[in-house]
Amino acid sequence: MKRILVSFFIFICATVYAQEPEVKQLIVANSKAWKPFSFINSDGEPDGILIDYWKYYGEKNGVEIEFLLLDWQSSLDAITDGRADVHAGLLWSENRESFLDYAPIIMSIDTQLYISQELIGIDLDEFTFGKHDYVVGVVSGGYEEEFTRRHFPHLKLQNFDNNQKMIDAAFAGGIDGFVADLQVANFYLYSRKEPKRFVGVRHLYSGDLMAAVKEGNSDLQQQITQAMNQLDSKDIEKIFNRWMYVNTVYPEYLTHLIIGSILLVGGTYIFVLRISVKRKTQALEQANKKLKKLSETDQMTGISNRRHFFIELKARLKQPGSIVIMIFDIDDFKHINDSHGHKVGDRVIRSVVQATSNVVSHRHLFARIGGEEFVVVANNLSYEGAVALAENICTSIRSVKLEEDNVDKVTVSVGCAFYSTNEYDINLSTADHLMYQSKQSGKDQVTAQRYS
Repeated sequence: MKRILVSFFIFICATVYAQEPEVKQLIVANSKAWKPFSFINSDGEPDGILIDYWKYYGEKNGVEIEFLLLDWQSSLDAITDGRADVHAGLLWSENRESFLDYAPIIMSIDTQLYISQELIGIDLDEFTFGKHDYVVGVVSGGYEEEFTRRHFPHLKLQNFDNNQKMIDAAFAGGIDGFVADLQVANFYLYSRKEPKRFVGVRHLYSGDLMAAVKEGNSDLQQQITQAMNQLDSKDIEKIFNRWMYVNTVYPEYLTHLIIGSILLVGGTYIFVLRISVKRKTQALEQANKKLKKLSETDQMTGISNRRHFFIELKARLKQPGSIVIMIFDIDDFKHINDSHGHKVGDRVIRSVVQATSNVVSHRHLFARIGGEEFVVVANNLSYEGAVALAENICTSIRSVKLEEDNVDKVTVSVGCAFYSTNEYDINLSTADHLMYQSKQSGKDQVTAQRYS
């Protein structure tokens, strides 16, 4: 009897100590360009519906949340290779079931096929059965790709790392259509100058976004499930409502509102209705301005992004008089990233932008066109003024100090191409070549050339 009691005691102790401790820190993965669900904003910080949801989850459950936002396929890989603990939200699929275990539903989404306005009127069945040579974009690793390949195997598809690159390619004429979630498409399309250039023509599917962990991690799955079930539904609804302004980008919204109001209240309500419509229109215009600015701005630094830069450069090349193009990048930036980490590298990039902004004028075009590569364009400067501006940029950046990150010195190499008129075949390659001359000559300097 004594032996039985001892064995029972050992069993109980082993069971208690075998239980996994409650997780107090989670690394949450998702896409870096899946607006409005998850993306990196202009301050270089994670943002979006799912980001706010998981921040709320952390606050309510005393869990420290860290976000890892990557391209979509990379966000899935981060779960399987252990870089992240949980995926913020994704749809179930048979393929994903093989390497993921799911937590409760967070919200639902709808997905559509979008085609170019020029193709309106085409037989959609012929289009989806691939009887034409039209190309449709999908995001690699996204459920859209899996669904489209399974249901429309003859459709010619082109893969993109994320939604931003896919929409950019669509507006650049690289693809004829794309598959995207309704909310995502609205967010990206209505931040463009031609939001009606692509039109949703067919609803493909609706689905539920669910959190997911690596297959077999049942302890973490259970903890997350229990914690999610205890969240206040009203608080979650408030989070979702903060992002619902995205729905106002539907062009039919105001029309339906006006027609419905007139039918309900008649002519006596017209005056009040006009006031309401005016306010709604103003709010819509403000929202679209914000979306437009978001589409034109580099999310980490707040200056012009590559796409917006080339649009503005095209306009500046039409102006009479001189034009100068300066390209510069951060010296030894790979060494900074390798030695101090990408977070420090990001702070270096933002510090370089701030130092340059202290020198350039609002009349100049300043943009980030690559990871650590920047460009400044100025019209109607003298050659001497252009060289002085380039030297001032070097000097200002040289004064950047990041003592808390143990980065002793930050410098740039500048290539400055000065054109006395806009009659030349002007592009970035000449300034880029001059920049590499600065690199070869020892870095932290300006190489300038006059073309007249």
